[in-house]
Amino acid sequence: MNKQEISNASQEKNQNFIDVYEGNLPKRIPISIEIDGAASIEYAGMNLITAQYSADQIIEAMEFTNELFDTDLVVGFSSRLPSFYKMLGARNYVMGGDGFMQHPDVHGIEPDEYDELISDPIKVCWEKVLPKFYDELAKPAPENMIALMKMQMSKDLIMGKVGPAMRRIAGKHGKVTEKFKVKRTRAPFDLLADTFRSFTGISSDIRRYPTKVLDACEALLPLALKMGMPTTEPAKKTRVGISLHMAPYMREKDFEKFWWPTFKQMVESIVASGYGVSMFCEEDWMRFIDYLYELPAGCEMQFEHGDPQFIKNKIGDKHIIQGLFPLSLLRYGTTQEVEAKAKEYMDILAPGGNYIFGVDKSILRASDLQIENLQALIKCIKEYGTY
Repeated sequence: MNKQEISNASQEKNQNFIDVYEGNLPKRIPISIEIDGAASIEYAGMNLITAQYSADQIIEAMEFTNELFDTDLVVGFSSRLPSFYKMLGARNYVMGGDGFMQHPDVHGIEPDEYDELISDPIKVCWEKVLPKFYDELAKPAPENMIALMKMQMSKDLIMGKVGPAMRRIAGKHGKVTEKFKVKRTRAPFDLLADTFRSFTGISSDIRRYPTKVLDACEALLPLALKMGMPTTEPAKKTRVGISLHMAPYMREKDFEKFWWPTFKQMVESIVASGYGVSMFCEEDWMRFIDYLYELPAGCEMQFEHGDPQFIKNKIGDKHIIQGLFPLSLLRYGTTQEVEAKAKEYMDILAPGGNYIFGVDKSILRASDLQIENLQALIKCIKEYGTY
């Protein structure tokens, strides 16, 4: 889709995000509100268990949801599709009884396998982690390769329909047409915890095997960088998404020793290569706000918890603030309460720019909010959030 084919509405929304990412003042506060594919299917009145297997139903649900909500971004798709995981016999992502995909607390290696991980992380991924997470990949060749090929073919078929549909929906409704978050990665410590050792495992390891944990984080840093480094032309608007997981559950001295050093190196490398970073700070990061300030300027930080004025004072002159607006208010509040709270947040966070409006959590299920409340919120931001 070239610029001549993009509507004025889409161009304006694109530019609002670009302005913020490039450190300029936009015409209007951009809105980054994400709605999961499960919620989209439920809004469209479909069966969540069966609809996730059909590209046509996923697209129909997306069309319905993007008509329902005048968001800046195209919403309603999730890459966690059960067909991909079912074909591989996944243990790390499973469908719950109501159709929602869940992530059990599983681990890829045992403590006595740290030395192998430190020596060759990619080899350990292929030979130990993937067969442990996916039953089909634990089978001998060629059965494991056939399963992998089937999954890839399924993915190509679905995305071959969904990708063009998303572009069509963006054009139809005047939504953002640019893809800003082009890659995703994890902090090396989070990668170690979530993929290799689990939450409970890593919590024990930092006491029992501190040196091995440090060495493993260093060994995983190149892999985390490779996962996240874009291959497109460098630009600040091109973002690498990083969900930050383990830090809020750690003591500050452990955070400073184990979590922070390799994460900081990773972010500095991405930014030095000419790209931007967009991170989701899960749970409460207020203990670590001064550390976040040290990161290269222009990082987008979506917060789940925290006082907006405190965050604005601490990092608003250097980094892009996102999130914080309580999803719970969209579920339990009135439209008047939603509008009043939105104006309060914009009054605090918008002055001087470096602000993208977002909620504190992704909208995962239709029951997470009242439809009229989200509609009122979006309308309020578009009317009140101009510069």
